[in-house]
Amino acid sequence: MKKAILYKISYLVEVDEEEVSDHKGKEKFWKLAWGKLPEQEIVLDDQHKAEWQSTSTIYLDPLTMNCGQCAKCHGWTTDREKPDPIRGLSNGATVNGELLCDECLPEHHPWAF
Repeated sequence: MKKAILYKISYLVEVDEEEVSDHKGKEKFWKLAWGKLPEQEIVLDDQHKAEWQSTSTIYLDPLTMNCGQCAKCHGWTTDREKPDPIRGLSNGATVNGELLCDECLPEHHPWAF
């Protein structure tokens, strides 16, 4: 019996707000990003290939969404202990009022990597 494995890979691009303030700017970065990605399928070996399944774009807004930059390393993360974590971002949590990613969380923390 065959099993299916869905690998989800996220890429994050930081841009100045003016660069994506209109449809033309958003489309420019979409085309640039997709021009760098592999074709529709990736050959893994003689018997296996990874086939493209879906695409999505999220414009991150820390004021209205559960996301932000880690207080220590400034990498983007989501607080897994709050509602609506953003899948695809690094897991994180708030410790002593600071949002920290899984790599910067204290060693004993449940979300620490």
